[in-house]
Amino acid sequence: SCGSVYAGSKVGQLFVYTPKRTSRRGFDLDTLCKQFERKAVLDLAVCDEQEVIFCISDGQMAAHYLSWFFDQFSIFLKQCICLSDPFSEDRHYPVISILHKIKPVNEFAIWFPKKRLYLFKWMENDFHDVRFEYNQSFPDKPNTLRLLDNTLLMSCGKEYIVMKLTKTTNDDEEVISPRIDVFSDNSWLFQSWFGECHRLFDLNDNPVILIMKDRDLLGFLHGDTVLLTNMEGQKTSLPDVRFSDVPVNIVYDNPYLVGLLPKGRVEVRSLNPPHLIQSMALSRASLLCPGNSGFIFISSPFDVWMLDVHVNIRKNVAQLIADKEFELAIQVVEMSNVFTEDNKLEIKRQAALNLFHRKRFEESFQLHAEIKTDVITIIQMFPEFLPEKLRRNAAAFDFPANDKKRALLALGNYLSADLKKLHVSLQVVDTALLKCYLQTRPSLVDSLLRLHNNSCFFEDAESILMSENRLPSLFILYESRKKHEMALELLRSQSQEADSDPFFHGLDRVISYLQTLGNTHLELIFKNARWVLDKDVSSGLEIFTGEESDVARNLDRQAVLNFLRSHCVSAVIPFLEHIIYKWDEQRPKFHDAMAEHYIIKLKLLHQNYVETFPDDENITRAGDEEGELGEMRLRLLKFLRFSHFYSPQAVLLQLSNCAFYEERALVLGRLKHHEQALAIYTSILNDFDAAEDYCKLYYDENDEINSNVYLQLFRAFISPSDPVIAGLTEKELPTPAPDILNAIRVLSRHADKIDSVVALELVPPDTPLCTLWKALHAVLQTTHDDACKRLREISNRWFAGALWMSHRLDQQSSIVKNSRKGLRESGGNGKVCPVTEFVSEG
Repeated sequence: SCGSVYAGSKVGQLFVYTPKRTSRRGFDLDTLCKQFERKAVLDLAVCDEQEVIFCISDGQMAAHYLSWFFDQFSIFLKQCICLSDPFSEDRHYPVISILHKIKPVNEFAIWFPKKRLYLFKWMENDFHDVRFEYNQSFPDKPNTLRLLDNTLLMSCGKEYIVMKLTKTTNDDEEVISPRIDVFSDNSWLFQSWFGECHRLFDLNDNPVILIMKDRDLLGFLHGDTVLLTNMEGQKTSLPDVRFSDVPVNIVYDNPYLVGLLPKGRVEVRSLNPPHLIQSMALSRASLLCPGNSGFIFISSPFDVWMLDVHVNIRKNVAQLIADKEFELAIQVVEMSNVFTEDNKLEIKRQAALNLFHRKRFEESFQLHAEIKTDVITIIQMFPEFLPEKLRRNAAAFDFPANDKKRALLALGNYLSADLKKLHVSLQVVDTALLKCYLQTRPSLVDSLLRLHNNSCFFEDAESILMSENRLPSLFILYESRKKHEMALELLRSQSQEADSDPFFHGLDRVISYLQTLGNTHLELIFKNARWVLDKDVSSGLEIFTGEESDVARNLDRQAVLNFLRSHCVSAVIPFLEHIIYKWDEQRPKFHDAMAEHYIIKLKLLHQNYVETFPDDENITRAGDEEGELGEMRLRLLKFLRFSHFYSPQAVLLQLSNCAFYEERALVLGRLKHHEQALAIYTSILNDFDAAEDYCKLYYDENDEINSNVYLQLFRAFISPSDPVIAGLTEKELPTPAPDILNAIRVLSRHADKIDSVVALELVPPDTPLCTLWKALHAVLQTTHDDACKRLREISNRWFAGALWMSHRLDQQSSIVKNSRKGLRESGGNGKVCPVTEFVSEG
């Protein structure tokens, strides 16, 4: 309903009209107050909350109760200007009453007599002056005032001005108000307002300010055009609305602007898009006033007309759809309660399809998103994206390549946004399903949580599982959501509980979990590896050496080594052995680290060992020691034989002043110091087999030094060296006597690897021939074998050459025969060429 209509007359009377009670259109005069005011009524404003009507008349603003019009409370301003005649061309007055729906209800009035602004507060049935200051003087009286929250819009002279209102207190503390706040009790007596003015833009002679709060727009009349801005007064991308003449006044009633033009003409124009909807002429129409939504009132000195947008609204919407003015049709149906939700959805579907046809793809998909069109329906506009069985009813659109690309980009944006909405729906569904399973099918809870696409609300699921004490399920939730720290903390805390669920017993689960983390979670791995290593070193080591996946293999090995060195030294050697022997680690720093830790460990073990045997005990061979020392020495020897990437100089330095002779010999061999190394075997250890194994390890016939290693061994037995040359200073050892028999033994076994001439020259002259016989036999046999080998090589080369020559002769003979045959056939009875005959006979 449009409600009651209040009309003030030229002689100060107030007419109150109410709609007819019958179904007929029109109004009945309900009340007539003949003595409402003494002079002409210029403006009226009704406050339903306090049942008060404010009236401007004869230079004053008065407040009347709606229930009786003669008890009035008013304030008269001596500085007010003389108001113009109500039916003159100037219909804008320098007074505006501002009513606000707040609790308790308070009204503010801004009065602008001449060039000064005054603010009054309606409270306790009276107007109270409120202190109001601003930062600008005005060159002229205002023509129009409008208030929007804490912003005052006005026209003054030839420009539009915006004033930001700020509430202040007596101690000058400023508080920016989002809107004019209610004053509790009498606190308003100690407050004031300050206005900061800014110029917007110029205007013509007839200013109009429109506030379209539902669209977040402001409208300013400039000539015959309404300029549209945002709430800050900045221009928007929307097109301006232009009337056919300069309007006297304009009223906004969504989605229309109704303008009163000269000579009583009225134009109704849509705001967006800006079209002329209707034009009419009303005799002597001079005043335009908005009513409830969809109702506009127009008055003349003798008549009041009502424009009703609801009449024929269905017919109008149908015509808009037929004209493909879908945007305006949607605006009309949205402000009306005549259409059902299904009607509105159908119109919006047609509008979205129309936008797609017009290649406004982004807007089309935005509208589809608003009405929640089924995504399959959207994709059917792109049949190539559908499975074969869904293409039957799909209609393809033939667009140029550029337009097709824009359409696909818009589709991608739409589907991405739709996917986010679907994800929220999935979260709700999965969370509800979890609660359902907990009460009806508990065995399925873990399976639900393990699903890779499970979308339960994490906080809700966590809270539910905790309240149900389903800690194994809680761990699965943490694991599936990659809440690694929470999962590991749960494993740690439960492993320390004596009565925890068997699910948490042992260390296997935490080890397996840590093995799935990579270098991005190294700190978390180390944090939890500490307590695992404290419980069991071998189990903790599995975190870094596990073979189940490549994650552990690809961890930062230097970072792991540093961690183990600082927290669990006993795990360093097993870790290095694993990466070197099993993972083929070849970086020298790890080989050097392994040698270093071997030697440190051996020194500690050996220090305890030497205290248990007498000083005159013979030197103990590697592996002969009881316990861990013997085992560790064998492991070091294995490493020194195996590795080619450690630094021999560094290892030899670490082995100094130690009784680890075999280890030192191997390192000297790596440095090609064979004389020193073999002196250890022959002069200290007196171990022929070990010396022979050493030579086998380092002999290389292609290396100038290593090819003489057997000769060095022969010389070590013939002419033993002082053990001091091996760098041994911890014991004084005698130089052994020559060992001719072992020397001959070396020569006889390895004559093919020794320069026999040099070796025999080293043999003492007094050596019995019978002692040398075996060696000489080996030398002769080797010489014979070498000669036979060379002879076979020569024979093989000669035989291969003969075969090649024979093959070449056969080829030449075949060529000659073929050429002679060709000449005879071609010659007939002719004579044979002498040159050819000569070659043939040759």
